[in-house]
Amino acid sequence: MKKIDRRVLRTQESLGNALVNLTLEIGYDAITIKELTQRASIGYATFFRHFKSKDELLMYVLRSVLEELFDVMKPETTPYHQALAMFQYVRDNSRTYRVFIDLPRDSELFNTVYDTVAVSIRENYVARDENLIPMEIAVNHVVTSISELIRWWIHNDMNISPEKMATIQSELIIKAT
Repeated sequence: MKKIDRRVLRTQESLGNALVNLTLEIGYDAITIKELTQRASIGYATFFRHFKSKDELLMYVLRSVLEELFDVMKPETTPYHQALAMFQYVRDNSRTYRVFIDLPRDSELFNTVYDTVAVSIRENYVARDENLIPMEIAVNHVVTSISELIRWWIHNDMNISPEKMATIQSELIIKAT
């Protein structure tokens, strides 16, 4: 496994943080590469040594957050504990999640999130014997329902505890599927 230089990681993290902060301040579409590099305190040309575009940077941030999320959601635990870990992680990283919750549903970025989460669910999905719902329909339901539940929670200022949200997800989405 190739080890990544810490300077590279610092630069990518700095750019990712700048992207999240600027998106929340002025909106994703308004951000320029120049503003990103100024906010991240790196040279303009340095950006292009790491990323081809701000979309690629956003995809990098997105994949990083999803990897971290999947790391905290242990597949060997109960659905409730997985949901609890997810809501705690979303709460602790809410600034980044605020950027992602309003991605257009027809965007490549949203489709990447959907596909990544769907693969994870497919790997862990166990159909009940009495379940007449095809797996692809169940996976679609779970991914979109959880996504909308997170969106609702964030838009409502996360005024319900992660514990309660985990219970809601377990009862409303997981048990039903």
